Amino acid sequence: MNNVTEYLPHGFCIAWNPQLLAMHVISDLLIAIAYFSIPIGIVYVAKRRPDAVLQPVYYLFAAFILACGVTHVMGILTLWVPLYYTQGITKMVTALVSIATAIYLLPKLKHIMALPDLAKLTQINSSLAQEIESRRQSQELALQAQKTQAAFLANMSHEIRTPMNGVLGTIDLLLDTELKPEQHQLAAASKRSAASLLGLLNDILDISKVESGQMTLRNNPLELAEVFTDVEAALTFEAQSKNIELHCPAEAVPDVTYLGDSVRLRQILLNLVGNAIKFTDVGHVKVTCREVSRTGQQAVLEFTVKDTGVGIAPEHQKNLFKRFTQVDNSSTRRAQGSGLGLAIVKELVELMGGQVHMQSKPNQGTEVVFTLKLAVQLPIDSGAVEPAAGQIFAAPAVAKFRGIILVVEDAAMNQMVVCKVLERLGLESKIANNGQEALDLLAKESFDLVLMDGQMPVMDGYEATKLIRSGTVPGINKNIPVVALTAHAMVGEDQKCLDAGMNDYLSKPLERDKLIKVLGKYLKQV
Repeated sequence: MNNVTEYLPHGFCIAWNPQLLAMHVISDLLIAIAYFSIPIGIVYVAKRRPDAVLQPVYYLFAAFILACGVTHVMGILTLWVPLYYTQGITKMVTALVSIATAIYLLPKLKHIMALPDLAKLTQINSSLAQEIESRRQSQELALQAQKTQAAFLANMSHEIRTPMNGVLGTIDLLLDTELKPEQHQLAAASKRSAASLLGLLNDILDISKVESGQMTLRNNPLELAEVFTDVEAALTFEAQSKNIELHCPAEAVPDVTYLGDSVRLRQILLNLVGNAIKFTDVGHVKVTCREVSRTGQQAVLEFTVKDTGVGIAPEHQKNLFKRFTQVDNSSTRRAQGSGLGLAIVKELVELMGGQVHMQSKPNQGTEVVFTLKLAVQLPIDSGAVEPAAGQIFAAPAVAKFRGIILVVEDAAMNQMVVCKVLERLGLESKIANNGQEALDLLAKESFDLVLMDGQMPVMDGYEATKLIRSGTVPGINKNIPVVALTAHAMVGEDQKCLDAGMNDYLSKPLERDKLIKVLGKYLKQV
């Protein structure tokens, strides 16, 4: 060996050269920082993706880190000069971290997800784009179908209610006349059949309201005793005709005023009790109610409808609250129906925060129990009781009024029915066949109130009302009361009429009590 210093550790070669020393220290420091960062990243990935599928590159990467760690250990072993103790400690720590990372990583490699290749990523992206477009189109079709269904139901409701107004109206007028007992019985039976048909129409509309999220519930004072009395009065005749007892005791319900929707509660009970009477030939139908719990001002009520009827087999009970489902779908079944009544009961009960269930055995009767969550009305301290907002007061059927009414209606049957009803109430009436005729008559003659149909040829009732309210038609009193009398009964129709400028809203078939109540707001009674 001519030059022994060539084989000495490189630390001796650079110890006296500050520039080489600085370069050596800075480069190793950067390497150390890199090898501290890389294991941290690998551990982070392993922690976040324990379910991943490993690709071979991860094994190579782990081996690379291990080799780098060993290389730093060898470098530390060769640097024994005290000047490089700091560098040696840094490399030792780096080597330990690298080896520890490799030891930790190797058992976890099979759990790390492999990165898919570019072609696979492109395919995934294309599939996602197609799925998004497909869902968007499906959503548009669903919305269009919902709009079509709503329009269809609105039109069908109008077309059915218009003749039903004539049927029920003429029957009411007939029942007001002097009839022989047999004639009165036949007329009453016809009215019940027409009312059943109207109830079926209302059931279909209720299902549509629930599906579209448009079913709204009132929150007015609710007297259970009044509801029970109404239910018993409505179904007593049907029960007596089958020689069965109907127990719907108003005096047995809690003597508390709750806040809720009495109309919907009455509808639930009428459906359940009517169904019980339909399938009971011997015995009785009993309706009870009790308050099972109360938290603050929130009460839970339990209603029970129990009968001694034919009962229902267990295999049929689970489907009984589904739409258009009946126990017996044959053409020879003992009772006709749409299969909507119990489905609507379930929908309404759940909307009112309750649940419904049934217990039944063949030939031993059926018991339907449902719960409702109702608020308890706080007692009023003052002696004078103010009417609650939205509370309805029925006007007496014998009320008589003074005035002249303009009936704007295009259907001849409805013209006759409405005018006859007004005549019974002491009112004069005149007919306009459409909105344009109504404007012409209002400009020439004086009227006290207008009953305005909505859908008519030439000019509909909405446009005619807007022109009345505009004050632009000479001779017309723009403040004359206008009451809608329309066969459109879908959700929002009443607001549409009010937005057009009408004062009130009545739906067909016309109910005399509701007409009297509305007339009482704008006309003087005799």
